[in-house]
Amino acid sequence: MKECVIWTANLDKRKSRKEGRKIPKRFSVPGVRLSELEAACKALGIDCTAEQKKYPRSWWEEGGRVLVGKTSSKTQLMIKLAQKISELREIEEQKRAKKEKGKKKAKEKKKKKGKKK
Repeated sequence: MKECVIWTANLDKRKSRKEGRKIPKRFSVPGVRLSELEAACKALGIDCTAEQKKYPRSWWEEGGRVLVGKTSSKTQLMIKLAQKISELREIEEQKRAKKEKGKKKAKEKKKKKGKKK
């Protein structure tokens, strides 16, 4: 089976096609991190090897790449990964909001207890 390389820059919405974005903007995600890309691969059940490397066109920026086994076209694979990253971000945001809401309620309870005494 062939392997293909997917850079974080290939999925980044803030990059132009010249700067390395490979998929249409409507599918891409802003500010992709290597950890997110690796998590998306694992969530989709794709074996991957993550490498902390610099993208040659923007060697001054942090980023990285994953090596994945090619099962379908590279473009379709990148679109699936970008969609999964956005889903994972939504889930993470919901968890964070729920945690914040719980902290707020706990503070309110403490205030009420303090007033009663």
